[in-house]
Amino acid sequence: MKKSWITALMTLLVGCSTYANANTGQVTFEAGYRRDNIEWKSHFPSHDPIVEGSTKFKDLDIFQIGVGARATICRNVYVRGNAYWGWILDGDFERKASVNISVPSYLIDEDVHVGFFDSHKSTVDDQYVFGLSAAVGYPFYFCDCTMAIAPVIGYSFDEQNVRAHDRDIRLFESYGDEEGGCCDRTFISRWYGGLVGLDFDWHPCNACFNIWAQVEYHWGSFRGKTSHGFDEYYDFDSVLTRDRHSHRATAWLFAAGFEYDLCNCWVVGLSVKFQDWSAHRHHRNCFEESSSYGEFDIASRCDGRASDSNKWRSYAINLNFGRDF
Repeated sequence: MKKSWITALMTLLVGCSTYANANTGQVTFEAGYRRDNIEWKSHFPSHDPIVEGSTKFKDLDIFQIGVGARATICRNVYVRGNAYWGWILDGDFERKASVNISVPSYLIDEDVHVGFFDSHKSTVDDQYVFGLSAAVGYPFYFCDCTMAIAPVIGYSFDEQNVRAHDRDIRLFESYGDEEGGCCDRTFISRWYGGLVGLDFDWHPCNACFNIWAQVEYHWGSFRGKTSHGFDEYYDFDSVLTRDRHSHRATAWLFAAGFEYDLCNCWVVGLSVKFQDWSAHRHHRNCFEESSSYGEFDIASRCDGRASDSNKWRSYAINLNFGRDF
């Protein structure tokens, strides 16, 4: 009985390998539209914060091109990879900051809570996005080998390089310049790490179409970098826009597509992709010993824990053109 099961299993694998070898791989070129939303937030301290700030890039319109490939090699080893490049066409930039200070009663007659707020909005100038990913897995075939499901493991890297017209945050005094210092600043977000997922592919017998889908869970790191250039006097502004990183980045990704077979193994299709990333970090935050604004000393030492949260949400729709091998 045991030998018969082994024989049946080997027959299934060899048969499916023969089917796969008849169409061992595909290379696809894609072009389409993508929209991103990116948000950086800071809180100090992390519990009941005194200082809060956020930087947002909303509704980034992106034209994106890419190339992808997938193949079954060595009979039953499934590999895939893709790379893309995109140009940011338009988008909104917004930065906010607030400070809530408690003035103790020994300075005045009673405890008083004082709040300050500043915000700035502009449009995104341009810049670019790019990324790549690769994965390897083992395919399992069903329905006379017309359907395949492959658990995969791999690695991905994504970067958004955004330039916007910005100004420094001045919560207390303008010092003769109502708009504050301004310049074009570059904000770079990098998301990278491992992934595990499940690939699905269905190509019915004698049919001229193919349906595929991918579900992935990502874990890894985030790094955010900002070009500086404001007056060093404004320590508060530099705290909100400092470079940041986190080793606690996670994401879910879903992609699906439809392909139609043309003559001579050429295919055309349509695909969609959605991904949702987030990263968090708690750390000690320091202000300069002399950092004070007016009569208020916000934080003179490393006397609290700050928290950073970073998010990236993206969806895309692409037209695909490729060839089976």
